[in-house]
Amino acid sequence: MRAKISLFVLAFVVAVSSVVNAQSDNDSKFNFGLKLSPTIAWFKAEGTGVESGGAKIGFAYGLIADINFAKNYSFETGIDVTYRGGKTKSIYVDPLTGTTYEGKRTITLQYIELPITLKLKTNEIGYMTYFGRVGFAPGVNIRASNDISKKNVNPINLSLIVGLGAQYSLGGKTALLLGLTYNNGFLDIAKEDNEKLASSFIALDLGIMF
Repeated sequence: MRAKISLFVLAFVVAVSSVVNAQSDNDSKFNFGLKLSPTIAWFKAEGTGVESGGAKIGFAYGLIADINFAKNYSFETGIDVTYRGGKTKSIYVDPLTGTTYEGKRTITLQYIELPITLKLKTNEIGYMTYFGRVGFAPGVNIRASNDISKKNVNPINLSLIVGLGAQYSLGGKTALLLGLTYNNGFLDIAKEDNEKLASSFIALDLGIMF
C-alpha cells in the first residue's frame, strides 16, 4: 500500500514538473497568502473491537504559495499547521457473562503539513475567480494529547486533498479567499497491532492572497 502511494505521489510530482517546464517561456507569477481554517475531524477506524466514536472540532492555519504557470493553472504549495483527531470507541464482550463493555477516547493530534496541489481557476467573473484543487499533503506529527501518547503515534502521515473555493479581488493581486477542503488521510496514525486509525477532516478555508 505504501509503495503504491509513493509511486502515485512521484507520478503526480513528475507530471506537474513537466507542465511547469513546458511553460518555461512564460514569466512565472507568484501569489502568497495566509489562511485560517476551522475543521471537523474524525477517524476511520479498523480493527478488533474498535470503531469511530464521532468527530471533533479543530482548526488549521498556514501559508499559501501559488506558482502560476499558465493563465488558469497554478501549482499550489505552502506550509500548514493542522490539529487533527477525533473520537474512538472500543467494545469488549466478556465471553463468560456476555456483558458488553465500552470505552471511549478523544484524541488530538498536531501536524506540520506540506500540501502539494494542482489548482485550476476560472477567468475572473466580475470580482470573483473560482477554483478547484487536488493533490497530496505529507505531514509530520509534532504533538499528541488527551487519550493517546506521542510514542504511540506514527510520525509520518499522508493525505489526499480535494478542494473548491473562490477568491474575491480587492485590486491587483490582493484577494479574499473562501474555500472548502477535504483532507483524507491514507496512513495508519496509531502504532497498535490490533487497530488502524486513519485521520481525515473537512476544513472551511478563510484567507487572503497578495
